[in-house]
Amino acid sequence: MASTLDYLRWRGDLPFQACPFNSLDASLMASLAYLPFDGSTVGHSLGEVCQSIYQREPDRWQNLDKTELLLLPKSPRLADLTVLDWVNKMEIEPEPIQFNAGAFRLDDRTILVAYRGTDQSMIGWSEDMVMNYTPEITGHRLAAKYLNQIGQAYPNDRIYITGHSKGGNYAHYALAFADPQIQARVIKSYSFDGPGYRHQIYGTSGFQDNIKKMKTYIPESSIVGCMLDHTERVLVVKCNQPVLSQHDPRTWSVGRDSYVLAQEGLTATARVIRHSLIAFNQQIPAEKRGQMWSALFEAFGSLDITKIKQISGFTGTYRFGRAYFAMDPEMRAIFRQIFNSIIETARQSLTLPFNMPFNRSEDPYKNRPNFNDSKKGPIFFDAYDIKQE
Repeated sequence: MASTLDYLRWRGDLPFQACPFNSLDASLMASLAYLPFDGSTVGHSLGEVCQSIYQREPDRWQNLDKTELLLLPKSPRLADLTVLDWVNKMEIEPEPIQFNAGAFRLDDRTILVAYRGTDQSMIGWSEDMVMNYTPEITGHRLAAKYLNQIGQAYPNDRIYITGHSKGGNYAHYALAFADPQIQARVIKSYSFDGPGYRHQIYGTSGFQDNIKKMKTYIPESSIVGCMLDHTERVLVVKCNQPVLSQHDPRTWSVGRDSYVLAQEGLTATARVIRHSLIAFNQQIPAEKRGQMWSALFEAFGSLDITKIKQISGFTGTYRFGRAYFAMDPEMRAIFRQIFNSIIETARQSLTLPFNMPFNRSEDPYKNRPNFNDSKKGPIFFDAYDIKQE
């Protein structure tokens, strides 16, 4: 099945006047937001930036990243876009902040704001854990402030907003909490496998007043996109990759100018993992979760573990073990309680061992109708904050 990079090969020579900006363009821009932009890229075209990034460190880029960097300069549709602004903000104290965002000119009347999702830094992952027990974090407020700043700097332009993962969550939040005059100029906000929100956010007037401009895409075996609740429109996309690889939108299936929706909606895998995470949130008080995650990331810091790749693989398991035993006994007990809660809830939802793949016949929601578009029917049948029917 074709991907967004294939779409760039097919349609990359077409200007927006011939083929209007669409969800695949928004997805590609959300992916490009992970490239190492900085202030020096402002004023340059995306094609120039991609060429420079690759030529500077050709051995750093592999697989889809390499393909993207080599393909984009040959595709005028995106290569000719100008970088208008870029901001990088990374802080540990007083709370973890990994915030990266940029603005791009699509045409003489339209700009796009893109928010980066979680990078490989422990600061970024620590910030994600804060989102697990706090409805609103500093990054949210920075996202809304940034949208206001860009909107004020370009007062006559229409605006698209996009982001992947945490960046997608920021995109919808920014729209909901931007100044009303900025909200009125936003055409659409896109989130690609971004987590949802607590009722303190989606229940606000700013969110509800702009909800029709929000569109969220998640893969059929989504994990991140199934976290928290979505009241905006959600579409479930076909993806043939393993579960952990589905978080990358460049692996999702596309047709000519749009994503191919998953015929049966979410897989049993996604449903059971979501149910397990909801149970974990209900069983472990937010205060305890916050204490445990803070203790764990403090332990990572004490061992100079600054990148997520440092706790992956065989050596990473050893480092993670050291961090675990660096926590005090009470925090280790909470960690075990959280881990056991997730595993037990998953086992109760399945008739197969937890570490084996499972299919629709083992889905606890198999007797419910399955939808791939929340406009037609419910994607989820349980919720973090409210009972959904």
